[in-house]
Amino acid sequence: MGEGQLWLDPARARRGGTDLRLAGESVSARRAGLGGEIAAASAPRPWGRDDIGAAFEKSYRSSEEILLRAWAGLGRSLEGLGTDVVTSVDANLRTDAATGRRFDGVADPGRRR
Repeated sequence: MGEGQLWLDPARARRGGTDLRLAGESVSARRAGLGGEIAAASAPRPWGRDDIGAAFEKSYRSSEEILLRAWAGLGRSLEGLGTDVVTSVDANLRTDAATGRRFDGVADPGRRR
């Protein structure tokens, strides 16, 4: 990359975006599987329903909910970011090609765009 210039390797950037989306899908799948197992295992309150169990439940349940929501959000965010990277690369290439055609038209006004 030269001073003040941005160089884009479209194929590499698309692969990176695709890999990021796939990583997000993997995180989401793990959340659905393992996260679902965690929620199912804790649902019957295996720590009991006495005073100590109730105190644990109160503290645990909010932490579990935060963790599972964050885990799901991370997967969605990675998927979306990967998709956005690929979309951005394609938009940049289209814009660059259109700009090039316009500049070519300025240099040669008789040339079709």
